[in-house]
Amino acid sequence: MTILRFQTNVPNEVSLESPQGVVVQGRYGDRMMFNLTDGQVMYVPPIVANKIEAEGIGPGEPFELCKSQVKTGQRRSIEWSVRRLDPEQAAREKPEMIVNPETQLESDLRASVAIAGKNGKQPATDDPPPNLPIEEENPPAKPAVQPLTKLESALKTAISAAHNAEKFGAEIGYVVRFDSDAIKSMAITVLINMNEGSRRWAN
Repeated sequence: MTILRFQTNVPNEVSLESPQGVVVQGRYGDRMMFNLTDGQVMYVPPIVANKIEAEGIGPGEPFELCKSQVKTGQRRSIEWSVRRLDPEQAAREKPEMIVNPETQLESDLRASVAIAGKNGKQPATDDPPPNLPIEEENPPAKPAVQPLTKLESALKTAISAAHNAEKFGAEIGYVVRFDSDAIKSMAITVLINMNEGSRRWAN
């Protein structure tokens, strides 16, 4: 059985024996296996199966499938696009779905920036660097200054969330990277929530 290998940024014309794929567990998470009409098989992320279903592609219908690398700032990610090759049939369908809808984590990041602007709070210039280890054995003793302790906790929480999000993205084929500005924005949200919680308990 021949496996169709997808090269980055190279479109492939394919047609399916059946639009219903089979879930297969792989090293980087679940993949969907499809049998092609030319005797080959292809393995793609589950998001591709969702796009095929959304396009309403039927058995034996040729369509174009492309695995593209997209660069946004310092981040690189993989996006899959599905395009029907029948212009008349495509015109009757709804517009193509958004390739990568905004995730909950991205929504939280945008919300954190807005909250920080309203409260006029900015990360301190002497904040610990964003590449601190998530856990540190036997950390050196530090003065019991409450604001600094809260800031450290907020940063570690943000770093841990970003690390887990990147790991999950790699497992499902959606590469995501968080820079230092994104980490600080996430930490701002955590710190604000901690301060608001303290004020509620004080009242």
